[in-house]
Amino acid sequence: MRVLILCGSIRANISREKAVMELGSFKGSSSEFIDKAKSLIRDGIDLCNSEILSAAAMKGAIARGADIDYFPLVVLFHRRETAVFDITFPEGKENLFDDISLMDTLAIDNDKLSQLYVKIENADGVILSTPVYFGDRSSVGNKLLQITAKKRLLYNKIFGVISVGAKRNGGQETCIIYSLFEALNQNALVVGNGPPTAQYGGTAVGGRKGDVLDDTLGIETAYGVGTKVSHVSETYKKGEFLPDRINIRVDILITMDTEERFLANYIRGLTNRVRLFIPWVEFTIHEMIGSTIYRCIGCSICPVPSVTSKAAASCAIKDKDDYVENLRHYLKKSNCAIIAGLNILDYEKIIYRYQVLMERMRYIRRNDYELTDLLLAGLSYNQFGAMINPIHSIKTLTSYIRHNTTFFRSIEIFEYKGKLLNDGMDSIINLCYAARRMKAGRMKAPKPPSVYVAEGIGGYGDG
Repeated sequence: MRVLILCGSIRANISREKAVMELGSFKGSSSEFIDKAKSLIRDGIDLCNSEILSAAAMKGAIARGADIDYFPLVVLFHRRETAVFDITFPEGKENLFDDISLMDTLAIDNDKLSQLYVKIENADGVILSTPVYFGDRSSVGNKLLQITAKKRLLYNKIFGVISVGAKRNGGQETCIIYSLFEALNQNALVVGNGPPTAQYGGTAVGGRKGDVLDDTLGIETAYGVGTKVSHVSETYKKGEFLPDRINIRVDILITMDTEERFLANYIRGLTNRVRLFIPWVEFTIHEMIGSTIYRCIGCSICPVPSVTSKAAASCAIKDKDDYVENLRHYLKKSNCAIIAGLNILDYEKIIYRYQVLMERMRYIRRNDYELTDLLLAGLSYNQFGAMINPIHSIKTLTSYIRHNTTFFRSIEIFEYKGKLLNDGMDSIINLCYAARRMKAGRMKAPKPPSVYVAEGIGGYGDG
């Protein structure tokens, strides 16, 4: 499979492409990678932070057996012959802004654009590495997602994101989430950075050029995006040509509903119609509001698993009536899961189990990511004008991608004055085909180890 890394920094430079590729192909530990990058900088190759993180992602992709490609997005834009602003530089700082000041952000180089089209078309996985601007991506990173939307270039691609900000908690995660969600809406499948942290993507700290080399953890998360995108790309690619007969099971978690079971009844009707078209799918519906789910007690057992005892990763709640352990066994054997929620006008009728279920499932995550590679999607039934729960699908993505899963485009059902504008049927059929392809691919692609490691010393206490 082929993974394309796209650098979204305005500081990137085509003249450094060879150095980025050399660094990304370097074999060695994280510390040796950092030493290699520092040696390149000492040799006068002024790598920016996003270029370094692009190289770290390449290194991860190569480790998973991927062929790699690279493209600095800044080359899409023409350069002016004169500076776009008039400024007097301090003595000795004439090159402070080098050719950044010569960029024309309105004109696109069509030859470079055509090259980008070909690179994305040939890729199985795509990774965007971008600096953070107020919790969002760069303007050149944004141009990428405008281009891919116009040409439908991300359809069936595996997509991941790496971000770097000047401070820890400087908007890296929101930057990633926005891009992942928009890629989902362009029919990409999105992933995070995989174990050991399994979060939204690569998150690093670095303000001035090269500062990211002081953030070993950030570089390792970028490496993780490369490995995760490569693994899922390999799985999806190898499942492209399905066996003659392969069945799947989809588990639907109804995390909120009315007392009259408005959502459950709708989903039963929907899934019955779907099975008329694709009889090879079996749906299992889990009605959370009719099940006993105890709240997480925040104990010290599941957050700090014992090195010597796997049992320490289990939940302390052992009541046989508790549904979460039962659900856990279903999900471990599932091919796809849908997290369903409601956004209706009569919101006072909604009975919620979403939050308590999400909290309790952390022991499943901490038990070495038991849901690794499970394909997930959100489902939201929306009545026009309802605003009490409009971001269910975003919440689903941000919570459940941390189980080291792969996400598919959300199933959005819209109703206006009792009339369905979108019944969700096409979306759920597309999801089932993707799940079937993923199952076939998993038969051919080896699953990497998924070891959970708690960050920090001592984990959580009972308080």
